[in-house]
Amino acid sequence: MKIIELNDKQMDQIHKLGNGAVDLSYRDVMGLRRGGYDRANAYEQWRGRIDEVLHSDSPADKAAVIRERTELSKIRGKDIAPGTVSQTPVLTNLSVQYANEEYIGEQLMPVVTVPTLTGTYYTYGQRDRMGYPDDQLGPRGQANEIHETRGTATYTCTGFGYENYVDGDTISDQDAPLDEMLDLTESCAEGLAFRRELRIAGIVGVSGSYGANTAAIAAGNRWNTVAGGDPIADIQTGLAALWTGRGASVIKGFTSLNVYNVLSRHPQILDLFKYNGSSPGLATPGMIATFLGLTGGLLVGKAQQDTANEAATAVYSRVWPDVFGMIRVALRPTRRNAFFGVTLRHNSVNAIQWFDQTKGVHGGYYARVALSEAHPIVAAPTGYLITTPI
Repeated sequence: MKIIELNDKQMDQIHKLGNGAVDLSYRDVMGLRRGGYDRANAYEQWRGRIDEVLHSDSPADKAAVIRERTELSKIRGKDIAPGTVSQTPVLTNLSVQYANEEYIGEQLMPVVTVPTLTGTYYTYGQRDRMGYPDDQLGPRGQANEIHETRGTATYTCTGFGYENYVDGDTISDQDAPLDEMLDLTESCAEGLAFRRELRIAGIVGVSGSYGANTAAIAAGNRWNTVAGGDPIADIQTGLAALWTGRGASVIKGFTSLNVYNVLSRHPQILDLFKYNGSSPGLATPGMIATFLGLTGGLLVGKAQQDTANEAATAVYSRVWPDVFGMIRVALRPTRRNAFFGVTLRHNSVNAIQWFDQTKGVHGGYYARVALSEAHPIVAAPTGYLITTPI
């Protein structure tokens, strides 16, 4: 059985002919528009009413025509606009979330798992193997005795953690592409990573962590002055001051985005690449690391932080200070090795979720991510920091 659906042109014909559907109520007419009648019957009724009106001089028919025309006018006035029956759709494959730039802290102080929250490790004297007594032996001579020193250093892991909550009704009402259960835990982990970056930047980014292995560039010799300073010589001086150890390690450089931008276009740096037949417009971190002997690469600290109070207008600044540093980083923790620092982590990161049925109408979910760690400086002479380079 086919269904009729009268279009707007057909309805206009009814209106112009005085509405042949004299005996049909406006509700019936709307039924015709929705295709709610058998096509054949509706068509015959429609044609019959039109013919009847066209060939009738009855005052009653004319009155009926006027009445039905008025009813149809009411119907047309009550047409529902498209915007009133739908809402703006939510895109299921797109959402917006800001993320911080790549964190570099753990690459400078790599993670080492420790079995206890507090502990001790041994240290060797810095001068022990830099000088020895005479080793010549004559007949029946007595070999000179070698003296070495031992010391200890301690560490204490501190607990850090975040907790988050989402209501059960929020979970049931969420639209794609939202995933509140994922965000519940992920936001905690991101917060811990952010705070770790702040802690490590506060250690390796300040001159007090390097003892005598630090230098401040005078105002007239800074790398962004008209004269341009001498960044190559400054960095080479720092590399020459680095101490080493027995274990496998690499030298990693680190700097802020502001300092890197200056170096990337510095004429003295760009001149290094002319000898290989190229003339780059900007020097990449990898190019700078290769030519200056930073075997572990050059890391650029781009992470940002909001320094304003929570209720105030956001004020963004870079996490890493405008310095240029070089530190020796162990490829793996070994005995009798010397490297700048490490992140000592007790066991593993603890991430859990649980449901609390006492919250809200239908309960809610909690997530907590926590860990215990410390960031000790192991051997300060294996690092060097250049302050005020720009």
